[in-house]
Parts: sequence; C-alpha cells; structure tokens
Amino acid sequence: MEATKVSKNGKSIVLDSGLEMTYCEFGEENSEVVLSGALYFHTFTPVLEELAKRYHVYGVVMRTGGEGTELNADGSVNWGRQWGKEMFEFARAMGIQKFHYVGKCHGTIPGWYLIKEHPEMLDTFCSFYMAPHLCPRNSEQWIEIPKAEGPMGMLKRTMRKQENIPLKIAEVQSLGAAASGGPEVGAPELESGKYGDAPELIWDSPEDCERDMKNIKTPVLFVFGTEDILFHDYYDSNLKAIQIIPRAKTVLLQGERHLMEMDCPDRMASEAIFFIDESRKNY
Repeated sequence: MEATKVSKNGKSIVLDSGLEMTYCEFGEENSEVVLSGALYFHTFTPVLEELAKRYHVYGVVMRTGGEGTELNADGSVNWGRQWGKEMFEFARAMGIQKFHYVGKCHGTIPGWYLIKEHPEMLDTFCSFYMAPHLCPRNSEQWIEIPKAEGPMGMLKRTMRKQENIPLKIAEVQSLGAAASGGPEVGAPELESGKYGDAPELIWDSPEDCERDMKNIKTPVLFVFGTEDILFHDYYDSNLKAIQIIPRAKTVLLQGERHLMEMDCPDRMASEAIFFIDESRKNY
C-alpha cells in the first residue's frame, strides 16, 4: 500500500490482475457511493470528508508509473485510459454497481474514461476544472509563471488564502517525488505526465471525442474558479465543452483559484451535493 499518499483511513485492495490499489474511505454509514480519483489524498481530504456527510466516499489513488494494459500504437501506456480502467476495476472489486464520480484536474481523467467506456455505472459526473481540449490552447500561463516567478510565485497564484501555503509545502515535503505527479507542482517528464491534463487522449481522435461529448447522457457538472490559471489557459476548450455536452451544468466560483480544495473544500462539496440532488429532478 502506498500509505504516504493518503493522510487518513488508508486501505488497499488487490485486483484480479494482481495490482494493489491504495484508497481511503469515509462515510461508511451511507448507502449512496461517491468515487474520487487523485494522485494522492492530503489537502484534498477535507473535500472527501464533507462529501462523506451524505455519501459513502472512496478516494482512490491513481498510480504514476509501472506496467499497463492500455497501450498506444507505439507501445507506451495510455495513462488516461489506464487510470480509468483501474477505477472501473476498483468499483467492480468493491461490489459497487453505480456511483457518482467527483474529480478535480488529474482526478477527472477516470471520470472521462467512464463517460466513454462505462456510462452505465455513472449516476453523475462532477468535474472540477477539467474538460477535454478540443480547441487550441489560449495561453501557457501554467508553464510560464513558474519560469518567471519560481515555485513560490506559482503557489501564490494558485491559492487564494495565502496562509495555506505552508500546508501545501508540508504536503509536498511529505510526499517527496510522488507530489510531482500533479499539475500543482508540474512534472511533464513523468511517465504519466502528458495524460494528466489531457482527457481528450482517452479517445482515438479529437473528432471521436467531440462526437461522444455531444451524446453524453450522464449528468455532468463543471466547476471552474474564475482565477484558475488553467481555466484561462484552456478557455476556448472549456467553453466548447460547456456548450456541446447536453444539459451540462456549469458553476463559476468568483475569485477561486486552482487549489480551491484548500481554500473552500466545503463549497466544492456543496456544489457537488446540490448538483447530485438536482440531477434526480432534471434528468
């Protein structure tokens, strides 16, 4: 078990394939299930704990290397598809038939895989920040700001409550190299790096992705922070996703930045809970 990647209630399960998956679990007394994927669960844990007031929540750790079965034409692992397949296999191993999927940034990738391959398992999909990129990138602030301002400058630009910066630094120090798998720190050289912010690579082509997005039946929620650098870097793609996914709901959180799980975990959870409740009336 990758115990360092979860801060509370760490557990593991071995899939039929022999892969050991690490996860954390909250709200066991509730019957309705939420799955959430991430590269690690430290500063994101408060969001899971808020959701656990209503749901049985599993935070599933996504791996960043090793062998895989979801291969590209050149034999490399398509980590977007691999993460999604392993989330599906985790749900089956745990005996979960239907669930709500809640993810942020990297953590949305399994949700997009499930939208494509196993929509019958999804009650709803809540995507915090990430949509497939079907338009050219608008800017490269996420790349340029660290070059110009350094790691601390980047932290200040991704967090509204500056007093939380030490918590993020402590998380990175605790995780070591494992922390560099996420876009909060940025490590495109990692084996899985190029898939972390590219859900469109789950599909064979952008055309296939756009076709499927226009035919999504699962209720989808997008939540963006208006000051999230990545929201603006991929602004046209985000807008296109909002427009073409049938009845997608979009929430813009004024003033929130990329690390909103540290600034307003209760608000993140409340948006997901409200959407799940509304989906029963409107879908």
